[in-house]
Amino acid sequence: MAGVSGHVALVTGGSRGIGRAISVFLAREGAKVAVNYHRHREAAEEVVAEIQKSGGVAEAFQADVQNAREVEAMVEAVVRTLGVPDILVANAGIGDPDYRGAWNLREEDWDRMIAVNLKGVYLAVRAVLPFMVEKRWGRIVAIASTSGLTGGTSGIHYAASKGGVIALCKALARECAPLGITVNVVAPSKIETDLLHSVTPEEHIPRLLAQIPVGRLGRPEDIARAVLFFAAEEADYLTGQVLVVAGGYGS
Repeated sequence: MAGVSGHVALVTGGSRGIGRAISVFLAREGAKVAVNYHRHREAAEEVVAEIQKSGGVAEAFQADVQNAREVEAMVEAVVRTLGVPDILVANAGIGDPDYRGAWNLREEDWDRMIAVNLKGVYLAVRAVLPFMVEKRWGRIVAIASTSGLTGGTSGIHYAASKGGVIALCKALARECAPLGITVNVVAPSKIETDLLHSVTPEEHIPRLLAQIPVGRLGRPEDIARAVLFFAAEEADYLTGQVLVVAGGYGS
């Protein structure tokens, strides 16, 4: 199987949690990995060092995904350093640990959530797509959430942003299908990351576990394996799909 070997993958939010696992897994399978970060430079450099120690190829690239100029400059730097990115994993995202109901939601909190979680995907796609179109090959994988399908409990702005990602990718998949570019979504739920613990009090974890049929929280590696599935060369007849990775939660 060719998998992702020889390709260049850009992972937004690639320095921590799910993004870190995705970066490491892609590199392990032979991709050159551009590890994007916003503020956590040391964390990104640790991921790069881990990959390089294992014989892989990776570099860290700074950009705020909600800033068009920074995203475009990052992609240009990736092209110069690693080559044309033909795999995009749009993973960067935020939650809102202070959410206290729709009636208390401030406009600026709504705007920031949409800017990072939804606009950030659009800007990354817009920056890499011309290269994929020219090559007539590409893999775009966005990390959404089951909240984008069910509403969830993380806030109306979070659900709207992730639902928007799913809709964006389904529309984009139809546009890109004739060009050799696939677009798919991984929708996690209850993955053990800093984000989960920031929005879930520790005393609620046992009750949460009781609702997950497999009996454990998800791991970042669970999401990384799903991304590898969509990103592989062999997945050329698979597009416009949403893969829920939730241990049976909500089923």
